[in-house]
Amino acid sequence: MAKQTTRRCHWVAQSYLKAFATDESGRRIWRLSLNNGEPELKRIDKVAVKHHLYAPLDADGLRDDTQEKKLADLENFFGSPLWKTACNDYPDFSWEPLRKMVALLAAVSWLRTPRQFEFWKSTHQQFADFFAEQDTLPDAVTIGGRRVELDHTSWPSYRDATEEDMKQAWNSWIGQAGGIAQIFLKMRWAVLVSDQPVFITSDNPVLVGDTIGPHRGLMHPEAMVTFPLSPTRVLCMDNRHSEPDSRFYGLGHDPASTNALIWRNAIEHMFSPRNPDEVCAEIVANAETMGFA
Repeated sequence: MAKQTTRRCHWVAQSYLKAFATDESGRRIWRLSLNNGEPELKRIDKVAVKHHLYAPLDADGLRDDTQEKKLADLENFFGSPLWKTACNDYPDFSWEPLRKMVALLAAVSWLRTPRQFEFWKSTHQQFADFFAEQDTLPDAVTIGGRRVELDHTSWPSYRDATEEDMKQAWNSWIGQAGGIAQIFLKMRWAVLVSDQPVFITSDNPVLVGDTIGPHRGLMHPEAMVTFPLSPTRVLCMDNRHSEPDSRFYGLGHDPASTNALIWRNAIEHMFSPRNPDEVCAEIVANAETMGFA
């Protein structure tokens, strides 16, 4: 019998989205498209899903879903008591086990989306096109002041990489998310808290930088990372180390400005425990008050 491989790959973990569900069973969630349509109640297992996203074809024409299974194991954290405490209580985010868990989940959630795969493909194409136009390939590059000799034998396979080849490489990159998590660990953490379940999330839940200015790297002094944990908690990470770390801050105003950032970072869909019409009305009203609409 042929090996059964995963076909439907969710790039936003279903176990994560359950915190934003409209029902106690965690099965349905409000969804709204950036581009068209009306708000709709959807089953969580029907959203943010793409066939074979983490199961690329190997050289034998078979799909390898090893990465999908690793991601599924990691997603068990979203159902753990520790994660539920992070979503609903006031834990000490400087406690190493909790901080490491949340940092790794945030890093993987950022890297595993189709938007990141499109960025990966675009970067590969730009690199391949640039060197294809040159008369000769460079024999060496300088990285961090160190000269690195280049082997040209793998250039043809890199230049002519297929979609599945690039998917394999991207999947391997996701597996290196621990390096991003290490950077997150060193940032300053602050948690925005609401007494009511008002925050949304999206199909691109981790916002790095802002939605207007360019991302200048996680080590930049103005770097910012936003990760909605639940409808009552949003984690913000930055490099403002003059400010206290691992603190909770009451919302103190309506959630519109925070939700607007999360919404604008979406690939296609907002996910909400509330009817998106209500969320959008708050965003519009806030924009009008601020003179932006």
